[in-house]
Amino acid sequence: MTEILSVIDDTKIENEADELKGFYTSVQKRAQGITDPGARQNLITELYEKFFKSAFPRTAKMLGIVYTPIEVVDFTIRSVNDVLQEEFDLKLGSEDVHILDPFTGTGTFITRLLQSNLIPPSDLERKYREEIHANEIILLAYYIAAVNIETTFQGIAKVPYQPFERICLTDTFALNESDDLEASYMKDNSDRHEIQKAKDIQVIIGNPPWQVGQMGHDYTTLRKRIADTYAARSSATLVNSLYDSYKMAIRWASDRIGDRGVIGFVTNGSWIDGNADSGIRACLAEEFSTIHIFNLRGNLRTQGELAKREGGNVFDVRVPVAITILVRNPSRMHEDYLIHYHDIGDYLTRKQKLEIVSKSGSILGVNDGQQIIPNRHHDWINQRDESYYNLTGLGLKDVKTGKADNAIFRMYCSGIKTNRDAYLYNFRKESCAENTRLMIEDYKSALAEISDNPSEQEISATVRRNSTNTHWDLVLKKNLKRKIAVEYSSSRIRQAQYRPFVKQHCYTEYALINSKYQQDRIFPKADSKNRVICVPGVGSTKPFSVLMTDLLPDLEFISKGQCFPRYRYVEESDHKQLKQFDGMPQCSGGGQVDNITKWSLNRFRLYYKDTTISRDMIFDYIYGILHSPFWRERYATNLVRELPRIPLAKDFYTFSKAGAELSRLHLGYESCSEYPLKLVFRGKGEPQGEHFRIGTTKMKFSNKEKSVLWINDYISLADIPSYANEYVVNGRTPLEWFIDRYRVTIDKKSGIRNDPNYWFEDPHELITAFRRIVHVSVETVRIVNELSDPLADI
Repeated sequence: MTEILSVIDDTKIENEADELKGFYTSVQKRAQGITDPGARQNLITELYEKFFKSAFPRTAKMLGIVYTPIEVVDFTIRSVNDVLQEEFDLKLGSEDVHILDPFTGTGTFITRLLQSNLIPPSDLERKYREEIHANEIILLAYYIAAVNIETTFQGIAKVPYQPFERICLTDTFALNESDDLEASYMKDNSDRHEIQKAKDIQVIIGNPPWQVGQMGHDYTTLRKRIADTYAARSSATLVNSLYDSYKMAIRWASDRIGDRGVIGFVTNGSWIDGNADSGIRACLAEEFSTIHIFNLRGNLRTQGELAKREGGNVFDVRVPVAITILVRNPSRMHEDYLIHYHDIGDYLTRKQKLEIVSKSGSILGVNDGQQIIPNRHHDWINQRDESYYNLTGLGLKDVKTGKADNAIFRMYCSGIKTNRDAYLYNFRKESCAENTRLMIEDYKSALAEISDNPSEQEISATVRRNSTNTHWDLVLKKNLKRKIAVEYSSSRIRQAQYRPFVKQHCYTEYALINSKYQQDRIFPKADSKNRVICVPGVGSTKPFSVLMTDLLPDLEFISKGQCFPRYRYVEESDHKQLKQFDGMPQCSGGGQVDNITKWSLNRFRLYYKDTTISRDMIFDYIYGILHSPFWRERYATNLVRELPRIPLAKDFYTFSKAGAELSRLHLGYESCSEYPLKLVFRGKGEPQGEHFRIGTTKMKFSNKEKSVLWINDYISLADIPSYANEYVVNGRTPLEWFIDRYRVTIDKKSGIRNDPNYWFEDPHELITAFRRIVHVSVETVRIVNELSDPLADI
């Protein structure tokens, strides 16, 4: 440990944060007397992780630095050893079995390998000198890893100090690129690259970086491999996530291992079930003979009961964690799929999970596994119900592009994505106007500064000088570079549906918004009349829900929302093109066109033998079906991966009537009947206007039953019925959306204040709003509970 500390001290980092000085002293005290090897490695990784995240937070975030609990490290190493023996009758200590940790960090995997007793003493020195390899890109981590590995070996082998010659200071992802930039000034290091590259690596172990999104380097060769394999085999349209660093690591290791060997990685576990990751699963099933997965779960980005089931996370991250062992055995490549999946279980704490990992010993010691046979969609777990494809698509890509007609809606799109919510949204119209004017002043000032053909450096410098009242993203910078002019106009401020049952004013200048998608064809003007059914986008982490709006919807109105409008608006010049799809379009003033296809109208009329069925009835029918708990439960796995498909229920009119009732409730939540909640005033006399104001403190329920809501220090609402909490939309009940959004917030970056008190003309309207939203919840639960199973008799 003293060697580790001296390495850190010798780096003389000039910009070291003051708070780290005390941390050093604390570590020195804690290090005294530590003799247990596992505890020593835990302390080293804790030291480095805290040091690096404090001193270099941007680099830590960019590289996705996440260090592995010792229990998980040991499990992975022993799993690889056991599988190596089972598949090849070899062990990690066997001669000519070369082992590589390509992202070694502080060297924990290598040191624990040396301490594991899996390498016999007679083989230890040969292994250390010739057959164990490691790479690290960060200089400080490289030095710590080298010292850590060297002192560990010295202590176990009881030999004089020997430098670890098989560690490279390098970017593993760049090793296959054509240029070796380090060769000219680090020849010894470059020579180590060449030695490593020449070896037949049969084992790759480690914890790759966890960065989400592309890294700074182009990695042309590796990116092309991903494009040609994972992306090419993916069923998703958006495949950017396939270039996350840990997925790049899986691709790199899969290519590096050659025609036989074992990979043992600890990674983000999202790829096991992710929609875009179907291409990864397809390739892994074909490229490897046997796959073992231990899903440690811990997805903290979920909500409610699902989050509780996920349990604690064994890392300090919010995404699921998985241990994956990939085996390439040429003698078994043509056998049936051998994918062995183990789920650690529900409701477990971090401590309980680590105890299970430690007790199991290796992947071959984990109980209650299952063998997976992928389906045609390359689903491994939570496989889709194939009967889903007998139903009618709500929206299909081929119909959207005019190549087919066999869907209910012609056009659909996402809600608007501003990337500047604090600047463009506000409860107070005057604040929305002022914030937008200031933002436009920044933009126009930047526009006046840049040259006709500005370089990226000029754009960046200009943006830095004009960012007082603006959040610049790539889209806004691109608009600046294209010299798109922007002028303020009060007519562009309109009410928008920001979250479920929460409206705000929004400035809808599309040059200032990151993505408008096709919302200008749904709500082209502030007074455009339309109704829109919004459902979660593909890959949303929230349980399926649906909500209707008659205002411009935000992308997160429903998670990653896809919007299906009753009408779409078109230019008169488009009418001739429309005729080939739907015959003569039914237009009302302003180019409003039916968005429910003629094909679906005929399908409903023929199926039910009823020519009186109208497009409005179909629209309401769909809204009713989408609320069916029977339909949602049966197709829960399909709905995570695809847009909804609609059954033709036995009773069309029951669902159409229910959908119409739900539509009136959800669109009219600000004017509907009130549920008789009891107002409780904790002050003296009668409550005055100021007692009804919302502050910065978040409202909360005062009991587990959620029957009493404390609004502020003066008033609360009582007698909230339990069934009001049964209606959940976009992960929360309507009351919880009020609690979450109806409070004064001040944006940290801009200082912009967003005050919901301005939404109500009279302070007493706040209580009315709560009573109405409870009425909406209660009535929604009643209507939904009365629905029959739309899949019965189909």
